Amino acid sequence: MTSRPAAPPGSSAARLDERTLVTTAHQPTARTVLDVGTPAATRRAAEETRDGFAEERLAAGHVALPAPSALLLDFGGVVVSTVPRLCWAHELASHVVARAEALGAELQTEAVAESLRAGRAALSMWKNAASRRLAPRELTADEIVGDFLLADLPRPVRRTLALDAGELLATMATLVAEHHLRPGIDELLTECATRRLPLGIVSNAHSGRAHRAILADLGLDRFFGVQVYSDEVGIRKPHPGMIRLAAEGLGVAPQQTWYVGDTFDRDVVAGRRAGVGAVVITRDRRTDAPPFRVAEAPDLVLETPEGLIAPLRAALDGTAFEGAATATQSPGSTAASAPASRRGRPAVLLDHGGVITLSTPNPRRDEEVGALIVELSERIGHPIDLDAAAGAIAAGWERHRARKRARDTAADPAHRHREIDPAVLWGDLMGEGLPEPLRAALRLEAPQLSLALHRAKSVPAPRPGALELIRWCREQGIVVGIVSNTISGRGVREILARYGVLADLGPSAYSDEVGVRKPGREIFAAALAGLDTAPEDVLYVGDKAVNDGRGGKDAGIGTVCLLRGGKDADDRLDEALAAGHADHLLDSPDALIDLLVERLRAAAP
Repeated sequence: MTSRPAAPPGSSAARLDERTLVTTAHQPTARTVLDVGTPAATRRAAEETRDGFAEERLAAGHVALPAPSALLLDFGGVVVSTVPRLCWAHELASHVVARAEALGAELQTEAVAESLRAGRAALSMWKNAASRRLAPRELTADEIVGDFLLADLPRPVRRTLALDAGELLATMATLVAEHHLRPGIDELLTECATRRLPLGIVSNAHSGRAHRAILADLGLDRFFGVQVYSDEVGIRKPHPGMIRLAAEGLGVAPQQTWYVGDTFDRDVVAGRRAGVGAVVITRDRRTDAPPFRVAEAPDLVLETPEGLIAPLRAALDGTAFEGAATATQSPGSTAASAPASRRGRPAVLLDHGGVITLSTPNPRRDEEVGALIVELSERIGHPIDLDAAAGAIAAGWERHRARKRARDTAADPAHRHREIDPAVLWGDLMGEGLPEPLRAALRLEAPQLSLALHRAKSVPAPRPGALELIRWCREQGIVVGIVSNTISGRGVREILARYGVLADLGPSAYSDEVGVRKPGREIFAAALAGLDTAPEDVLYVGDKAVNDGRGGKDAGIGTVCLLRGGKDADDRLDEALAAGHADHLLDSPDALIDLLVERLRAAAP
């Protein structure tokens, strides 16, 4: 084993993208489980839980929260409450009918109103489902109008109005509900202005411009330094990126903020994921009826924003807030808190090809896969012979290799490491020169064909020492994951299952499934996210100087080892070690065990 000199402390620290999802270790001190049934049952459970915490915290005499450097507020349910307007669909339908007349289309107002009501109901279901996702995107304005609200209308009208979607949604925002200032908001904003505490809005919205106009009409826009709306930034809560964008705009870190919302599935979850200093709920009509059970809990649940003034003053003045009977912890909960990361205990990530497996090329690859293409061509009624099919495979694979080389040297970092879409590989590269119907069929069968090509292109065998390493790690309780460039993660799993180690492996990131190839950071990040280990405590083993060495280091992995006898020649690995793109050179996979023994000793209490 060859090692490079130790780097100065901090030289390999990970630089995380500010929009990368990070689950924080912040956990409330007390939680309970909220079973979501009917809204009435939910409210009863919420009230019982709230009252129980009220008594507990009242006995304690105070609620202690960190002093914020900025306050972030949701729009609906915090700054304003809404009262539905029953006539909204008919009024908006009249607007749509008038707009359609310019196209020579005659629409019935009631039919358009029915489409609007159905679309809004479906949109609500979509939003509930999206709030279960880790990083939901926001729908575009034309998607909301064309795919939801006006889906029942004739195509020309729908397409035309989708071009004016922003205007239509801004009009709709003022028609669907009346907006009323919530109790205590004037006093809260004045308190923040007096104390020079920056304020921001963080809100899911289909028309941020309408929300901005409402705040301006209420005379409140002057209080807010930033306003972050989902339709303007392309993501929606519970994506933590919205809170991070607002914090960045105010010049503070998320942990220096309090975030105030009114929903568990969107606001509480977003606050926890962003790592804010405190999450506060002000109850509104949606608070006690989350669409599903929510694990995260806020720090305070208040009846109105008016109740926030006292705990805010106490936190800023460094005094105890004595008002626990009205400012309590929430009913949102989890059965168990998330485990703390085992900092210092190692985990392992391995490349597959060249590290776990050594492969011998199969000279009959093109004929074996070509035979499948011949069968497909006959089934669809556009037959080709085996020579044509095998030639297409050979030529297409060379095009794929040339495309990879060109992409790896491209100047555009956003696309440099993108993995090829299987449909493009088979329909465009392998299918070039073949009948168009066959190319279309190849696109549809692309995942299965990629698996077949993976099976046929070489004969795999375990590299000596690799399986021993994996099994030793399993015995020691060390998690082992995979980071591999491949055309078929399914094919790699088949090989590992034949070796008898598939069940011994943890997070496995394959480029065809992640969509990014090494040395792109995203594929490493996908595997790291599945480890209960800090990146600096991870040991990664690969066999390529750039893909594995530089890629691993750029991803923030603490220890990168390159393995001799794989894809890259020894002199390239020596250069990577000298350049700081690797920490050790290994002759065998099981040589990593010595390093792991040292790490286990260092991590022992």
